Amino acid sequence: MGDFLAGWIHGNFESWDKSKLFYRFYPSPQARHTVLVIHGFGEHSGRYEKFPARMPGLRAQWAVMDLRGMGASGGERGDVRSFEDYLKDIDAFIVHLRQKFVAPEKFILFGHSLGGLLAVHWCMRRPECIKTLVLSVPFLGFRGQALLCVLNRLTRLFLPAFVYKNPIFPKVLSHDAAEIASYRKDPLILRQISARLVGELMLRTEALQKLPAISLPFPVTFLSAGQEKVVDPKAVRRFFERLAASRKEFFSFDGFYHEIFNETEQEKAFNVLKTIIEDCV
Repeated sequence: MGDFLAGWIHGNFESWDKSKLFYRFYPSPQARHTVLVIHGFGEHSGRYEKFPARMPGLRAQWAVMDLRGMGASGGERGDVRSFEDYLKDIDAFIVHLRQKFVAPEKFILFGHSLGGLLAVHWCMRRPECIKTLVLSVPFLGFRGQALLCVLNRLTRLFLPAFVYKNPIFPKVLSHDAAEIASYRKDPLILRQISARLVGELMLRTEALQKLPAISLPFPVTFLSAGQEKVVDPKAVRRFFERLAASRKEFFSFDGFYHEIFNETEQEKAFNVLKTIIEDCV
């Protein structure tokens, strides 16, 4: 990751409840766009520092924070009182970006996995802030969610403070051995999740599934993994089919696991993302 540190600014900001959250910002004096990144569960902002280098010549600046309870941010590890806390943190981050870096009124919003679920809920409330939405293998449902929901409710009933250990298996994230080794050695990767947070995530995916239709006034692009083993790909496809947007596209990367930007042929995903950003008005 050291090759990509040049140009990145690291800092902390105070969120709505006084929690200190860590962030990284990559400025560009000739930027046409600001890309706001929301990372996946257990990740952190450092895993996205390579993005500018993988898309040379792109006139964009980048902003990504560590979600509360993850990475270098404050908060209970792998737990949250309410899903709303995440959404209010995004609001606070944008306020900070506008105050410190004169960030624009509208962003390109990029959400990966859990970040995709957060991005969908947030942009439904703040559509005026979005130029375009990019969902990278978004978490819009667990595989076998109905059964998991029942089991998790029982767990919370009898063990309300229960924490699941190692919820994600590195081998289903990428085919690249070096990326898997890096993930396993990364001290900032979170390897636990509370039963309460699992319940919050289930409620939010179910809320989207129950909506008769979803309408967004900006372009939306889905980036999907052909060999997805973490999130439910059928739930993602159902959401895409029900979505009404000014324009929508669905790209599937054959043979890719969940971490499409950390795969052996990750340049394919970066090429698509670069085109999306370059074409954004």
